[in-house]
Amino acid sequence: MSAAGRAGHTRSPGPAFWMTWSTRRLALAVGIAGTLAILALDALVRDEPTPRGDDLVYDRMAQHPLARHTIVFAYRIALPWLVHVLPFDRTLGFSLVAWISSGAAAGVLFVILERFAVERRISIPLALALALSPPLLVTSLRQGRNPDPETVLVMTVGVLMIIDRRPRALAATMLLGALVRESALFLAPLAYACWADRLWDRRLLLRVAAMTAPAAAAFVALRLTIPTVGAGYTGGAVSGRLHVLREGLGQPFVQGRRLLAVYGPLWLLAPAALAWSSFARRSLVLVPLCVASMAFALDWGRVALIAAPVVYAAGATTLERHPRWRVPSLVLGALLIFGYAAYMQASGVDHLTGHSPYPIR
Repeated sequence: MSAAGRAGHTRSPGPAFWMTWSTRRLALAVGIAGTLAILALDALVRDEPTPRGDDLVYDRMAQHPLARHTIVFAYRIALPWLVHVLPFDRTLGFSLVAWISSGAAAGVLFVILERFAVERRISIPLALALALSPPLLVTSLRQGRNPDPETVLVMTVGVLMIIDRRPRALAATMLLGALVRESALFLAPLAYACWADRLWDRRLLLRVAAMTAPAAAAFVALRLTIPTVGAGYTGGAVSGRLHVLREGLGQPFVQGRRLLAVYGPLWLLAPAALAWSSFARRSLVLVPLCVASMAFALDWGRVALIAAPVVYAAGATTLERHPRWRVPSLVLGALLIFGYAAYMQASGVDHLTGHSPYPIR
């Protein structure tokens, strides 16, 4: 047989079977895989033996949801109240919700990356990296006793609703998110920034305000009706915020390590997308909001996590444009995840929760 004939009988390898799946089917698979992956990684790393600090507040809220609890945690009722009604003990209830939320966030992030036409060879590992990221792993090791996974899920669903221009679904997401964590309201200015054709659009502003009204009403109602103890990290609307900023800036190594662990190589990849991605540029509206939030929280890594869906989306589009960066970036991301897991196994999570600067109730 001639060389031409032999070449005619040679078949090029077809795409992997999962590459032909629909977006919905593959998103479900990614969500399940993310849940199983965080569960497996948690099983390999030692957990927090007893709840402390914020974790203890949420645990007591789940045990006695109508009692007086520590400000501002007392307003974040969705997670502890859900655990309270689940037919499991609190430890298992918190863990299950955290694992499922982490996996679900990965599945929704995959859909977002599909909207930006990111290759699945990039989008799938990035989505799974979100579920296994150090902030969500730490929450899992703490038995899920803080709402970071649920916050990431709310923000990711909200960003998808913004991309798909579904204002009613976004309003419902923000309303539920306001019960999870007040940062869900950040979706409102993000929606305006992404939907506006010009800097000032009065009609759109009124639409976004109406869409945000239920979540804003829930935010206010929680603060007017739920009894609390304490006054945040320290007293005073201005002096308290300056105190928190001084505390944070006084720990540059600790805060730098926490911020690096949140996104790893995405800290370099995401800003590169500003050159060509309108979505990345419009998402910069979250930057001043996150910076302002750092005056209310001492763990700045958890504040930065609020922007996870837009950072991952921007980083993914950068990898889409620069194929040579893909393997190094994904390898660095994997090293960060498993290196952090090894660090947690060696040092434990106890050192991450020191003396609480607020009353535990």
